[in-house]
Amino acid sequence: MENNNEKNHFFIGNIFNNINQIRLLRNIQKKIKNKYSLKGYHYNNRFYANLIYIGYFDNETAKLYMNNIINSLLTAISNNINILECNYTNFKITYDKSYYKISLNFDDENNILKKIIIPYLFNEAIQPIYHQRKNVYSPNIDLIYYKNSDKLVSTKNKINIQIPNDTFTIDHISLIKGTSVRVRSGLPSLHDQMNLEEVNRFNLKN
Repeated sequence: MENNNEKNHFFIGNIFNNINQIRLLRNIQKKIKNKYSLKGYHYNNRFYANLIYIGYFDNETAKLYMNNIINSLLTAISNNINILECNYTNFKITYDKSYYKISLNFDDENNILKKIIIPYLFNEAIQPIYHQRKNVYSPNIDLIYYKNSDKLVSTKNKINIQIPNDTFTIDHISLIKGTSVRVRSGLPSLHDQMNLEEVNRFNLKN
């Protein structure tokens, strides 16, 4: 039975289901882990396109947020935006004073995500609730989290692994729930290891 008091992270994005794409990303993940001798690493159960982070709240609040705000926004997007052809662009490392995160950024061919979808979601779903939050999101894929790596320090956090030339499509946008694998003390972190699941899905136009 669902526990409405349990808190989880919620995102808007796209969970990947294409087997070839998943294999490609797993291979990159493995190369990074081995080449840079990552210490204290972990990763989520699934790969997903992370478009925007909504927040950390309980399931009942998530339902209210979805019914009152998110549903109408994602319906509008799905009714007006065609399936997106995307390309991988660059690796990025971020740090939240607990874990480093390596992600793989990507863009769609016409920059619809950066220019239209993400600003629209931020302005309509995030800004009215979190007035002080800044929109710093670019479309990205979380690959791996780690505590430290002497080899990456020596290369000034530059990842010398070839960016895939493969293209991929985003044919839907979803509300995604991330449940932390381990309960720990302190504030919840986006760099915790999470199990990801699709809560609701909206298909883009063909």
